[in-house]
Amino acid sequence: MVRIEDYCDIVNGGLTIRGRLQSYARHNILTCDATMHSQLDMLDRLGNTNIPLTILGEAGCGEDNIAQYAHDVSSRRNKPFLKINCAYLTEDLVTAELFGSGSSEFGLLHRAEGGSLYIENITLLPNQTQYRLMEHIHATSGKANDIRYIIYPNSMNGMREPRLTAPLIYYFNSSPFVIPSLRERPADIILLTMQQLRHIHENLGLERTVSPDVMAAILEYDWPGNIRQLNNVLERMAFMSDNTLMDSVALLQRCLSANKQFRHMQTTAENPPQPKLWKELMSEYEMKIIDQYVAQYGTLRKAAAALGVSHSLLSYKLKKHYEQASADTAPGQ
Repeated sequence: MVRIEDYCDIVNGGLTIRGRLQSYARHNILTCDATMHSQLDMLDRLGNTNIPLTILGEAGCGEDNIAQYAHDVSSRRNKPFLKINCAYLTEDLVTAELFGSGSSEFGLLHRAEGGSLYIENITLLPNQTQYRLMEHIHATSGKANDIRYIIYPNSMNGMREPRLTAPLIYYFNSSPFVIPSLRERPADIILLTMQQLRHIHENLGLERTVSPDVMAAILEYDWPGNIRQLNNVLERMAFMSDNTLMDSVALLQRCLSANKQFRHMQTTAENPPQPKLWKELMSEYEMKIIDQYVAQYGTLRKAAAALGVSHSLLSYKLKKHYEQASADTAPGQ
């Protein structure tokens, strides 16, 4: 159990971070979590390679910051870092953004040469565009063109979502980066709370601190919306509080309730959950666990040893998953 007093001092009833927040930062990532540091170490090791990166995790975990970090620690740090979110564009527009829309207008795949291209919600790309992207990646004598590709398929929140086509699955599965959810790294909740309160003061002119009781209540909540939800709730509390010291747990609960209602309305209206067979759910869960262990231990063999199973069993699971994904995403289906 994380102890607030290990990270904060009490001044006038409110918490202040002990030392400097910057001492917990690695470039743009604020964390003291061992799993996060292990994952970031992997990105450091891959920084001088052209190996593509797949970011996995629940929505709101800081996927954009991880993509930026991967670029900043790479040998491409002085080259372009461009990004596109496929969820915001129509099929025609996203294709035009990537490949260009005329003889004189270059797309992101041209402008990102030498640098990194971050494609968010890539599974929302039409299948035809996914195959075209794969052809572009291997256009030069079978070798990937001079771009480091970073993708965030979409959140692992249990919704039935479009999938990657088989060629892209094979290409991007080599180095997954799994972001732990906020509830899995409680000490980071303290750091991120203090960081957000500082941002609220600097950007909104509202000086706010939280009491130990409020911080304890923040730590008890499971934060399904992760960092994005935490920042939203703290900002709402800051506006609703008349005092510098926010010491009312009831205020936190009211803000959480309002946030939860809004999130529920969005989920119901925009993303109605679809039924899944038990076999599908178990297969997805198995793949999530395998990806997490491979990301943590570096190789499939080491992941198998950590899980207490044979290397051949994990290889078989991956093979079956890819065969099913290939069958589900084949052209014409």
